[in-house]
Amino acid sequence: MATLEVNALHRSFGADVEAVRDASFTVEDGRIAALLGPSGCGKTTVLRLVAGLDRPNAGDILLDGASILRRAPHERGVGLMFQELALFPHMDVARNVAFGLRMAKWPQQRQRDRVEELLQLVGLSELAARRVDELSGGERQRVALARALAPRPAVLLLDEPLGALDEPLKAALRPELRAVLRAVGTTALVVSHDLRDASAIADDLIVMDRGQVLHAGPLPDVVRHPASARAAELVGYVTLLEGSVQEGAVVDPGIGRLELPASLLASSPDADGGDRDGRDRAGAYRGGARYRVMAHPAALLSVPPGTGAGLGIGGPVLASRPDGPTTRLEVALGPRRIDVRWEWDADGPEEGTPVELVAPPETLRFFRLNDE
Repeated sequence: MATLEVNALHRSFGADVEAVRDASFTVEDGRIAALLGPSGCGKTTVLRLVAGLDRPNAGDILLDGASILRRAPHERGVGLMFQELALFPHMDVARNVAFGLRMAKWPQQRQRDRVEELLQLVGLSELAARRVDELSGGERQRVALARALAPRPAVLLLDEPLGALDEPLKAALRPELRAVLRAVGTTALVVSHDLRDASAIADDLIVMDRGQVLHAGPLPDVVRHPASARAAELVGYVTLLEGSVQEGAVVDPGIGRLELPASLLASSPDADGGDRDGRDRAGAYRGGARYRVMAHPAALLSVPPGTGAGLGIGGPVLASRPDGPTTRLEVALGPRRIDVRWEWDADGPEEGTPVELVAPPETLRFFRLNDE
């Protein structure tokens, strides 16, 4: 095990393509971190740089404080589980798991002991002699994980480990993957574009977009308090309204207004009676900063207008569909569409019916647009 540090990595391809820009994060010894972001954001490039399959234009990568940039891939102590798995179909399960150990010239008995240990850990002991092309997708996934773990890497890198599986199998394997990684105690970095995978597997979350790290930290902190509006979008938040501050509230014409929290008013550069532009406090609040107000769907409900429970913003129902014993609605908020729960009654409102949104005020997130 080891602590992985990525410091100010930069990787460009030609003059026009910056795949990674000044990316920095740390994965502490024994922690599981998920590198989350949309396709093309630079996640896999970071993984390849750490593994030694590519070299950065600038920056450094350290294990336990020592740079590994000048080490060959096989000398880094880094294991890599590819999305394509890259198993050998003509070999049985045991020989696939032992492949890296043979390449490293482990003694035969140590190879057998290690293979037996790992197959027991991933629940495949009874399939040791079976060819991998006779296995299910989930079983092949376990074989690939066991093979990557076999040489006892200091850091294990996993590139979309569940990406090729259907959702029911993913749901079953997420807790199993986390359990195996926790059992061996290996520092791990998991690349994923699926927040469900990241949330189920990781201790820490690193959110990337357009080659940059937007937010990195313990997973609960990142998903509850994302550092920017774009980071919030990538961890599932939706925009309720966007507008300028008027009389202490964010106003979005045609949608509604939400009071700016007292903490933001107090910390505003305009709150002490004057600011860099010479505006007074009232002037700043009437026509100053623009904010985006966001909420997570898990905290959102919809209710009929006039109940007194709503936030004061809402819109017409565009569609509804059953979601177990409840109903989910697609609601128009001006040009935006959001998905929200309805639990007021069993059937739900008809299309075109106006509804209001409900969310605990402390779950709303306010992002000053010119600060992003």
